[in-house]
Amino acid sequence: MSALLEMVEIRNYKSCKETKIQLEQFTPLIGYNNSGKSNIISAIQWLLRKSVLDEGSFNDTERPLEVIGRVVGVSEEALSVLTAEQQQRIRPYIDNEVLTIKRVQPSPGGKAADIKLHVLNPANSQWAANPTGIDNAISSLLPEPIRIGAMEDAAEDSAKSKTTTTIGKLLAEFIEPVRQAHEAEINQHFGQVEQQLSADGTSRLAEFNAIDDSINQKINDLFPGVGVKLHFPTPSLDDLIKAGTVKVYEDTGVARGFSSYGHGAQRAIQMTLVRHLAEVKRGAGQADGSTLLLIDEPELYLHPFAIEHIREALKTLSKNGYQIIVSTHSAQMVKAQDAQDALLIRKSPADGTFARQRLRDAIQIVVPDSAHAMEQLFTLAHASQMLFSDKVLLSEGKTELRLLPVIFEHLNNRTLGQNKIALIAQSGVNDTKKSMQILQEMDLPSKAIVDLDYAFKGGHVHGFVPQGNADVAAVKQILARLAAANRITLDQTGLPMKGVVKAAEAYAILARELDAAPHIDALHNLLLGQGIWLWKKGSIEDHLGLPSKDERAWAHFQTELDRVGIQALSPEPQSVRDMVAWVAA
Repeated sequence: MSALLEMVEIRNYKSCKETKIQLEQFTPLIGYNNSGKSNIISAIQWLLRKSVLDEGSFNDTERPLEVIGRVVGVSEEALSVLTAEQQQRIRPYIDNEVLTIKRVQPSPGGKAADIKLHVLNPANSQWAANPTGIDNAISSLLPEPIRIGAMEDAAEDSAKSKTTTTIGKLLAEFIEPVRQAHEAEINQHFGQVEQQLSADGTSRLAEFNAIDDSINQKINDLFPGVGVKLHFPTPSLDDLIKAGTVKVYEDTGVARGFSSYGHGAQRAIQMTLVRHLAEVKRGAGQADGSTLLLIDEPELYLHPFAIEHIREALKTLSKNGYQIIVSTHSAQMVKAQDAQDALLIRKSPADGTFARQRLRDAIQIVVPDSAHAMEQLFTLAHASQMLFSDKVLLSEGKTELRLLPVIFEHLNNRTLGQNKIALIAQSGVNDTKKSMQILQEMDLPSKAIVDLDYAFKGGHVHGFVPQGNADVAAVKQILARLAAANRITLDQTGLPMKGVVKAAEAYAILARELDAAPHIDALHNLLLGQGIWLWKKGSIEDHLGLPSKDERAWAHFQTELDRVGIQALSPEPQSVRDMVAWVAA
């Protein structure tokens, strides 16, 4: 296993007052604009490659700026990339394959020498400041991070393309096999050129000798015994690679500069280099070391299909010796299996930038049983839009999923998305409590919409409706009366079951009984206080006047909603308006 940066703590860096994040091999950072995602990425970059930070990088200029990183997987195999001396320097600070480092800048500006790298000594749990040779050892263990900024000038980057630029680093990554295969051959050619161009070359060009002789005759008139020779140093292969760049060709065969293309084309080419790197590394297995690839908004300017290509390329790299950290605004960048490790980045005036609880961790807290945890994870992770929201609305039926967004927009003049609300389908109403608890652990406010039967079944089991509730007891008496009249069928618990009519229809019949209304209202209000909306008439279909639960009924309702409005279409228009207002609140 390659060494992996598993945890980072950022203190006093821009909006990151006290920010702690968990990292995986592939970690998406999700948050709104100005939440601090790029600040997190920049702080990670600074941890591994120091630079002198100015006043603008300090949240509080009176306090030092610190970034702490815990590196795991520092095994003997990982250490093999270091020299013997580097291994000797770093071994005392490794405990159970874990190395903890901290970079500190005491105040804005100053000199590079003021910035110290500390290492945690596991023997006494004390920080050792700047041990000799430790910085170089860390640099070899975790090589130079590759950073691609969101609004980075790809044209300027491609023109410079030295080893410090993005494209230069990418070129260096996949040019290495070429170097290994042809370095001896190229150096042989360089040697031949050197013999022709250097002052001491054995096969120096005759024209150079003639120029030397002419110049030396003139020098001897002034300084006898002094002579000169023209000398042209030959570049090394490293010099050529550092000067490498990319040129853009169209069908005409004419090369054009990057700056003549729009941001979309520039970003596409930049991301294509990343994708090519993934193909080069595919199947190569873990590299000796781990390279950090830090990308702000890889989806920027790209077509939706192109985003999927880039996502898969980054996933491939994450399995072949690269640790990928990306900030994103696109749900396409987060597949279901990655949602559990995505970090929801938020910012508040009091706390600055912070990460909410990960889905993976929240589920383990609420559902410790591994089998059920996996079921819950599968359900919630496939609704990755919740990672991009501020609130979550849970529903149990397909009708809600299809029509609630339409109804909400019709009555609220704003979409659910504009209100930063994610609508998520549950695998079953029995998941309501667990889902709400998991979202609460993630600090994501949630509400749920349920059918009338939930007040008597799941609501009881989940503790939302207390055992022995008087309204439940009163409703059961009404149900018994309806069953005695052979209008519905009841099970052993006194609740509707399939028989004379379906159970769902039995609850709709119950809702039409006048003496049931006050008790159903009371249950509705009881659940409402706990973030659950109860359809008092039975189900959403009963409130909307839908004859069935199918595409034809949904499409007809949507068309008529635009034409005549909810007042004319729904038998219970006020309840629908109340529901929308409750969701939006």
